[in-house]
Amino acid sequence: MQQRLARAAQLIELVLGLIILVHCIISTVGIVCSLNVTKLFYNTAYLQYQLSSACLIITGLELITMIASYSIDSVVDVMLLAVSRQMIVEHTAPLENLLTVLSVGLLFLIRKYLYISKIDKRYPAKSVKKENEPSEK
Repeated sequence: MQQRLARAAQLIELVLGLIILVHCIISTVGIVCSLNVTKLFYNTAYLQYQLSSACLIITGLELITMIASYSIDSVVDVMLLAVSRQMIVEHTAPLENLLTVLSVGLLFLIRKYLYISKIDKRYPAKSVKKENEPSEK
């Protein structure tokens, strides 16, 4: 029963990932087709809207990666993108900017020092080549 439930959950995740991917593709085509270049240079609100749309599509693609990979590292990546998008695209107050920068810094610290690859049971850790090791040719 547990295996059936797990398989059903994976199937639903796959279907949702496909739906998000189709939406991202349609949205990308829509942005490209409706882009007004002259308005892009003279209207800052239009530029901000286009940047927001593009960042949302990128976040959607990273969400698909997170669904497909089952790794903690991909979750941190999606959180980094979402927090960064908020600060870059939105006009926020200085205190909100400070909190966003601190959040991004905290996420980088978590990724650098607290990420333990052994926790990710589905995918083994990638081997990292040390700087002192000679490269094979």
